Amino acid sequence: MAGEVERLGYIGVGAADLPAWEEFATNVLGVAIHGRGEDGTLFLRHDKNHYRIAVHPDPSDDLLYIGWQVANDAALDAVRRRLADHGIPFEEGGPDLAAARRVADLVTLEDPSGVALEISHSPLMDYANPFHSPRPVRGFVTDDQGLGHMVMTVDDFEASRSFYREVLGMRISDYIERQMGERTMQIVFLHCNPRHHSLGFGSGGGRGKRLGHIMLQVTNLDEVGSTYDICYERGIAATTIGKHPNDKMISFYLRSPSGWQFEYGYGARTVDDDVDQVERFTVISEWGHLRPEGGRYGDRRQAAS
Repeated sequence: MAGEVERLGYIGVGAADLPAWEEFATNVLGVAIHGRGEDGTLFLRHDKNHYRIAVHPDPSDDLLYIGWQVANDAALDAVRRRLADHGIPFEEGGPDLAAARRVADLVTLEDPSGVALEISHSPLMDYANPFHSPRPVRGFVTDDQGLGHMVMTVDDFEASRSFYREVLGMRISDYIERQMGERTMQIVFLHCNPRHHSLGFGSGGGRGKRLGHIMLQVTNLDEVGSTYDICYERGIAATTIGKHPNDKMISFYLRSPSGWQFEYGYGARTVDDDVDQVERFTVISEWGHLRPEGGRYGDRRQAAS
């Protein structure tokens, strides 16, 4: 349908300690620093795009904006019409912001929780300087599946689910539901391309950081193991290696310098809207994802998968 977002293009985060981020990105994640902004912003790259994650000097140590991508200018015009039809206010990004984001054109808006969203087309590709992992890592799964996925908390679960489905055109992959005392924790996973999910969210109730984690998917299982070893030795592994029941990803979680986490994984299944059905899962992990302090990932209201 016209006006639907197609990929998770880029993410902007704030960081209080940029030198720590530079060391972490290159020596732990194995992504490249591909330039800096005038204010010191680090552009992190793990494929042919100029960048995928922008780390801005900002004391929040949290999510600043999410960049969704569409195919071309006609698709962005369809987004404008769709937003107007739903009564969603938006603004034109303008040439200066487009240049800063390395895209041809974009519009800006907010989701029901006030998260800044940017919808753009035609990101800059730097084929003259191919991506080479500084660690090295053999490769990441991106292209038509976007940069990876992200999970965050929202203020109003129902309003957010309606917004991302009806306004941005994303489709539900599945849910994870867990009983937490008298409260049921529900997380919804949404896709906009064959990646099992580009976005997941649950109700955060105003607690903690907005951003739960960003997932990077590697092309070889050995990369998960070797990266886990690095994180274990540094004391930043948040979980052991494990497997999720919904996307079948084999992964582990690690702490970023800003306190929120990355998921580093391999082997996630893709989705087919003509075949797959929406399912509900009652566990976050089939096995593994054990925390060093005891228990399993998600036992303390953490965001999942």
